[in-house]
Parts: sequence; structure tokens; C-alpha cells
Amino acid sequence: MTSTSFNPRSAGLQVFVVSVVISAALAIISLIRGEFGDTDGKILMTALAVAAASVLTLSNGIVLERGRSGLLASLPSLAILVSITGFVLLIVMVWNDFEFEDLGKTAASVVIVGVALTHWSLVSIARIPARFRWLRNAAYPLSGLLAAFLVSALWERVEGPATAQTVGVIGVLTVATSIILPVLQRLSPSGTTKRRGVSYCPYCGKSLRGVSGRITCPSCDSAFRVRPA
Repeated sequence: MTSTSFNPRSAGLQVFVVSVVISAALAIISLIRGEFGDTDGKILMTALAVAAASVLTLSNGIVLERGRSGLLASLPSLAILVSITGFVLLIVMVWNDFEFEDLGKTAASVVIVGVALTHWSLVSIARIPARFRWLRNAAYPLSGLLAAFLVSALWERVEGPATAQTVGVIGVLTVATSIILPVLQRLSPSGTTKRRGVSYCPYCGKSLRGVSGRITCPSCDSAFRVRPA
């Protein structure tokens, strides 16, 4: 599929590649010179922050291409907005030598929320058997609780060994669930059934009929091509 409109997945991939190239080039130049200055460090951290933001944008772009409807339709866009905002604040902190503690905590908090929203966004497109739907439903509160605990600890609202243990348990459960879901999706019999024809716009979710060849969505004007599997 090709689209004439903005594609977050493609843009995220391009920015990610550029940021990685910049980081690699800077590291090579520093090794050749035999020194790593303060400005070099700031540029490297900026490039890494841009790369991380691009990864989250790329992940949410995959979900946007699925054309979800209802409340889930706005989730990936919100995750992209929150993630980019957090990393922009982080870059501001880097170039101000981390002088503003509250701004640093705010940046880290927004990034944590952006990662949690991205996790929800990716979980929402997991296609698993009905008997395992409870596992997908459990993934939402688990990552939400993990993000809430991390943000609270960051702002020193909670502390102590019990809190650390709780965060550890929730973190392990969140990671385990995130690993199991795609495995169940691959093992699901539905993954081997015949593909259904495209009956909606992959960018805005508008219902379409008789989709084949090159299509222009009448709702969002996105252009894409459907090829036989």
C-alpha cells in the first residue's frame, strides 16, 4: 500500500534511520579524535532521544494502518503525541545541562505514559483465541499500574522496599504478558485461515466495497493499492 497522506510508520522509520546514522557517525568521529566533548554528548543524547521517539511512532504507525474504530482509533495518535512531547522535553533538559529538576521529572513522566499508551495500542491489535482474551484484557491494567507506580516513584509519592517489590512483580507480569500475546497470535488457527478481502480504508477505517487495484478513499482521500495475497 502506498499513501499520499502522512504515514506515521514510514516517517518514524525514516527518522529512526537518520538518527541512528547520526549517532554512529558521531561515535566514530569521537573515537578518531580521541575525545568526547560536552557538545558531542548532547548531540548523541539528542539523536538517541529522537531514535527512541521514532521507534514509538513507528510502533503506533503500524496500529494506525490497521484502521481501528471506536475508542481504540484515537489511541495510537494520542500515544504518538504524548511520546514526542516527552522526548522533546527530554531534549530541552539535555541542552540545559539537566538544571531544572521538575522539568526532568515531567519529561520522564510523559515518556513513561507514552510508552504505556504505545503498549496498549500494540496490545489492542493482538488477534488471539476467545478463551485467551482475558490475558489481553489483563495487559491493559498491568502496564497502566506499572506506569502509575513508576511516575509516583519518580515524584517521590511512594517509596520503600514494598513499593519496589510491587513494581517488580507488576513489571514481570507485564513483560510476560507482552511476550505471550504474540506467541498465542502465531499459534492461533485463525492465523492460517484464508485472508479476507479488504473492506475498509486502512487509514481512517471507512467501510469500502469492491476494493481492488488502486483505491482512493472518499473519506480521507488516502490513496492505496490492493494486491492479491
